[in-house]
Amino acid sequence: MEQENLQQAEELNNNEPISPDTLNDETQEEVSVQGQPTPIEKAPEKEVPVWDFSSFNTDEIISHMKSLIDDFPVQRLKVLDSLPQVFEAQYQKEYDKALADFTKDGSPAEAFDYQDNSKERFYSVYRTYREKKSEYYKKLEGEKEQNLKEKLQIIEELKDLIQHEESLNKTYQDFRNLQDRWRNTGMVPQAQASDLLETYHHHVENFFNYIKINKELRDLDLKKNLDAKNALIEQANALLEDNNIGNAFRQLQSLHSQWKEIGPVAKEVQEETWNRFKEVTDKINSAYHRFFDNLREEQDNNLKIKEEICVKLENYASVSFEKLSEWNVATDTVLALQTEWKHAGTIPIKERNRLYKRYRAACDAFFERKRQYFQEIQTLQNKNLAKKIELCEKVEALKDSTDWGTTTKKIIEYQKEWKTIGPVSKKVSNKIWNRFRSACDHFFDRKSAQFKHVSSDQEKNLELKRELIEEVRNFKLTGNNDDDIEALKAFQTRWAEIGFVPIKEKETVQNEFRKLINDHFDQLDIDEFEKNIERFKSKINTFDNSDDKDSKIIQEREKLVNKIKQLETDLHAWENNIGFFSKSSNSESLVKEFSNKIESARHKLALMQEKLRLIDGMI
Repeated sequence: MEQENLQQAEELNNNEPISPDTLNDETQEEVSVQGQPTPIEKAPEKEVPVWDFSSFNTDEIISHMKSLIDDFPVQRLKVLDSLPQVFEAQYQKEYDKALADFTKDGSPAEAFDYQDNSKERFYSVYRTYREKKSEYYKKLEGEKEQNLKEKLQIIEELKDLIQHEESLNKTYQDFRNLQDRWRNTGMVPQAQASDLLETYHHHVENFFNYIKINKELRDLDLKKNLDAKNALIEQANALLEDNNIGNAFRQLQSLHSQWKEIGPVAKEVQEETWNRFKEVTDKINSAYHRFFDNLREEQDNNLKIKEEICVKLENYASVSFEKLSEWNVATDTVLALQTEWKHAGTIPIKERNRLYKRYRAACDAFFERKRQYFQEIQTLQNKNLAKKIELCEKVEALKDSTDWGTTTKKIIEYQKEWKTIGPVSKKVSNKIWNRFRSACDHFFDRKSAQFKHVSSDQEKNLELKRELIEEVRNFKLTGNNDDDIEALKAFQTRWAEIGFVPIKEKETVQNEFRKLINDHFDQLDIDEFEKNIERFKSKINTFDNSDDKDSKIIQEREKLVNKIKQLETDLHAWENNIGFFSKSSNSESLVKEFSNKIESARHKLALMQEKLRLIDGMI
């Protein structure tokens, strides 16, 4: 019997726990009380979804967090502990995006009012999680204390067994009942777990030594233990088929805890039984290590990508652009980099705070420079507005004058001065222009009524323009691009100097002249971009002899601005799409198609931006 007790002690010593360095934080907490039994699950628990919360917007974060709290016990939701950091980062992104959109047209950042209650909703739901979690662990600690009392009571009853004088079968049955009670009692506080288990096994050993159980009962006990351990081996083998390696690893820890609680087996099968169990354990541990090695490699690659994004953002944050168009292009690029950051995946935990602070600092620096730029633009626009209001007042004071010559010169001077004043805010641009134009038109309409005889001059101008059209029609290119361009520009200058023609003939001769000029430009040996620019110059130069020149210029500019905005929106969407397609192995044709569209759109955008620059030079 003494030899059998030694065999049991050796069996307990051979059941080594899995090395702690193979466990993640979550698993270590689950099996931290080594040696305490964990009931075999009758059915697998529903798996907690593995979501990348950093890829969600704030509303999605809140809804997914609430779904987890409603569907799963709080002790399985450790992923929510770090969620405030993820939420705050996403909230800041959405705030920055809303602020950028608000200030994009020159509006001051101080006037921005962000109407969003997602932060209050998030922390309301998050408090529910923290309260449930606190309640759970408070209850768990109470249960552990109660389990400790129960196990101490079992040990006392186990000590009392050696004092019983009942039959051996009755005493042994009492002993088996105490073992069952011990196995079915849950976890105890960590601080008492090891000593408690050691004390329990000590008194079990004393029990076997004291009653000198007969060999038949001993063999039966060893057989039951062998059957129990074989059942655990079968369960461990089944875990090899689990595609969720994390779940398999956690289940394995539970099986090891149960293995420890089972008594010894016959000495002749002891090593073979343990080796079978250890072989399955090693396979699961190896798969677990491979999984985390791959995860670490992926996170290291993501770290490189995000560091490159930070470098690009820092470059943009260090530049002060001089033009609104440059700021708009830079803003689109920064927003695209923020989207790329969002989809770049997770990085090692130890690097997350450091790199996010670097990323946030670069973004904040860029948008702070942009805010300062728009603040300066707004100040300048306010000064320009004051100058234009002053001109409006001057023209309004003259609009009813009958001193046609003197007043005409003054108003023309005021119109020239208007052109030298820079732009004002888009919100008041049309309004102030209409006021100025209305006053000018009022005077010139009165003057036109007074001088109807000017129609004869317009007929003469019509003849001059028709003669110039024939001259352009008969013009032959010399082959020297510079000379030919200068000649064509000279035709346009002469056209502008001729003056007004009868309104009914105006559009016909103007279209004919413009077509001839464009045809000549088309024949020049210059690239298509320059041809387009020269044709556009030809078009806008014809505005000079138009009685509604400023109106046409503004209309032309508005059309260009709308086209540029639409093309920039399309370009941004296509660039995002190509980023998603490139991750798929079957998207080569789509990637090529979108690459061609993006390239074509960039050429069109550059052409329209150059046209806008020419138009702005006329205002």
